[in-house]
Amino acid sequence: TKERELPPLPGAVQGKVVTRLPPEPSKYNHLGHALSFLINVVYAKRYDGKVILRFEDTNPEKVNQEYVDAMLQDIVEYLGIRPAEIRFVSDDMEQLLEYATRIIDMGEAYMCFCPREQVAQFREKMKECPCRGNEKSHHMAEWTKFQAGVYMKGEGVLRLKGDMTSQNTVLRDPVLYRAVSAPHFRLGNKYHVWPLYDFYNPIEDALCGVTHIMRSNEFELRVPLHRRIKELLALPEQEVLQYGRLNINGAVTQGREIRALIESGQYLGWDDPRLVTLRALRRRGIKAEAFWELVNQLGLSPHPVSLDFSMLAAINRKLIENTSRYSFVEDPVEFVIEDAQPKEVTLDLHPDRKGGRTLQANTRYLLAKPDVDLITGKKVRLMGLLTAEEKNGTLTLIAYEQQKKGHDLVVNWLPAEPEQSVAVTVMMPDAEEKTGRAEKNITSLKINDIVQFERFGFCRLDAIENGIYKFWYTHK
Repeated sequence: TKERELPPLPGAVQGKVVTRLPPEPSKYNHLGHALSFLINVVYAKRYDGKVILRFEDTNPEKVNQEYVDAMLQDIVEYLGIRPAEIRFVSDDMEQLLEYATRIIDMGEAYMCFCPREQVAQFREKMKECPCRGNEKSHHMAEWTKFQAGVYMKGEGVLRLKGDMTSQNTVLRDPVLYRAVSAPHFRLGNKYHVWPLYDFYNPIEDALCGVTHIMRSNEFELRVPLHRRIKELLALPEQEVLQYGRLNINGAVTQGREIRALIESGQYLGWDDPRLVTLRALRRRGIKAEAFWELVNQLGLSPHPVSLDFSMLAAINRKLIENTSRYSFVEDPVEFVIEDAQPKEVTLDLHPDRKGGRTLQANTRYLLAKPDVDLITGKKVRLMGLLTAEEKNGTLTLIAYEQQKKGHDLVVNWLPAEPEQSVAVTVMMPDAEEKTGRAEKNITSLKINDIVQFERFGFCRLDAIENGIYKFWYTHK
């Protein structure tokens, strides 16, 4: 695939560029998040700048330490991103409250106690809420009570005086603060009111010294609102570079949907192989370099981009194609090959690396059940060993020579003696587990090693339990 160079950053000064990764720690990051993060990192590196990891943790009902820890593993440990600074929006709560107070004092924000349905109706009809016309002193007094926890969730909100007649619905008096009774995972019950994204995000970009914002154009309608908040508070503007939304085909990506599937027992967890969470992709054996390469291939398009696992797999395959190869026999069936002789066989770990695998072949062999279903009446090549012919459920030796021709199909095999192989399970992409045996040479592998099971696919060694080697299927 032809690489598309990421376009130059407008207004970028070498050594002065600051970008940010702003995840909300309320879920596990997926492929789309990784690519968004890496776009910011690539630009920071290109201009000898820095990238800040900022956890946007202002929704106490959803955020928690589990997701922070998972994101640090995904971003720092797995993707290899080294942020210059790690911050939490919740650390700036006092400053954010102070900014909100300042906007009320300017007469540009008000406390609203209208029912939620009524707020929605007023917005739809482009009609100002009655609360908006109250005196500034009233709003300030109510804001003080609001912060003290007098009002419960849903009883009141702080809203910006926007433009109720704007065609951009985001500008129709957006909510800046809401009451939340749930304890925060870092701050407990210290605060009773919490800022919404449209308020804290533009402020945080200024507090972090961000110079360039890279984000998908689904946020386009929010740009005028963020600009207005910065103008009111005399905060610096950033250059904004927008790109098309990254859509992922063939996988559930919405956090709440995944959570429901896990809680119902349909999915194994956030690393279920059917998911494209970074946790799942890492467990399957996708190398971090594959994500960096995918960013280069995709470039920055203003149009939506459709992604699927096969694009990542194609890149990953090139990164792991030199891994060692072994024989795995799924659902093994034993055969005796008439006229076969005891023979020590040396096989290649890889076409570019001769030798390295030794098997003791005799007369009894294990073949994979899916292969056995295909060999009836056929001349069968046992890889690297011999050719035999199947007749009436029996295999008869034809020749030991390495023949490139003279057979109908090639199959994997193992000596049937138990000491010549080990038990293996493979977690497949559909979350079904395949069982079988693999050659004894895999006992030299370590956890996380990736191998290629011949004619089956690449697999990552996930665990060794009670003598069973447990793999996760990577891809073909």
